[in-house]
Amino acid sequence: MNFYAMEHSIRSLSHISLLFFIIFGVMHIGASMLMIQGIDGTYAKLSFQVMDLPFLLAGLIYGSTRLSMHIGEITGQLKLAFIICSALALVLFLLALYFNFILPDVQF
Repeated sequence: MNFYAMEHSIRSLSHISLLFFIIFGVMHIGASMLMIQGIDGTYAKLSFQVMDLPFLLAGLIYGSTRLSMHIGEITGQLKLAFIICSALALVLFLLALYFNFILPDVQF
């Protein structure tokens, strides 16, 4: 895969992950605002509890693709920058999964 095809693929992934980051962020923040206002709907609680990991994953994908594109522009090695940024994002997501499923939830 040449440099321009890989850059185009990473740029497309970045745009798609930004879209999901915005959608999941609006849903997660909207559910938390409903809960703060005292609206205890089951959908608000379910959305608040479920949307944190997809929101984080979309943010990590967006951040790692944008960071790797910028590092690739500076160094000229997009593949290595993408591998390193993706590995760091994967470690952070696995750490978040570990803490999300191991630590008990706080009761509202």
